[in-house]
Amino acid sequence: MTDIRNALDIFYRPGRVFIRNKEKGNWILPLLIILIISILSACLLLPLLIPDHIDKLLSNPNLSQEEKEASLGYFQSSFHHFSTFLSTFFFKVVYYPFLALILTLLPLVFGGKPVKYTAVLSAVAYTGIVNSLGFLLDTILKLQHNSLDIGLNLSLVLNSSNLYISSLLKSVNIFGLWQVFLLSLLIYIFYNYSKLKSFLIIFNSYLIIKIISGYFNYLKLIID
Repeated sequence: MTDIRNALDIFYRPGRVFIRNKEKGNWILPLLIILIISILSACLLLPLLIPDHIDKLLSNPNLSQEEKEASLGYFQSSFHHFSTFLSTFFFKVVYYPFLALILTLLPLVFGGKPVKYTAVLSAVAYTGIVNSLGFLLDTILKLQHNSLDIGLNLSLVLNSSNLYISSLLKSVNIFGLWQVFLLSLLIYIFYNYSKLKSFLIIFNSYLIIKIISGYFNYLKLIID
């Protein structure tokens, strides 16, 4: 019953969720919810992903017509469909145990009393419910517009003619910003950091990651 309450409270009373999980955490239910939502999102997104892969193959100027035809069979195969489906949701799930490990190591760098990994994993997994819901809504938005180029990111509200800035805006997901707030609150409660210190640790880490990912998206656009 407490786990179900935590899954609901994470949206409007996240502080209580983190306090409960610091005392006694259970990561199974939140990770299961993340898994179910991610699998559903991947199933919905697959009809857009496969045609996109095929279009990129056929428009690749570095491949001959014979090479394109030889690769087309693989791209249309059930194995490629399954591997695309698996990779679409797999990293959405394993991301949270890895993130929990990083947060568990924070006291080594920033001080504070260590907390058990399972307690951190449980709290992080509940924040992942918010993020996975964002993944589902982002997928629905893509399906409505029948395009992979649109999503719940800052490019919905901000525009830029600069290709790199545009790539950076597309890499910043609105639900990802919500998770920055949640993770800041999490380490504030778990490690007794100040609110400012907690926010700066999470926000600066998030910013660095997004600058790097935005740059790689920019390079991808230039190459394409």
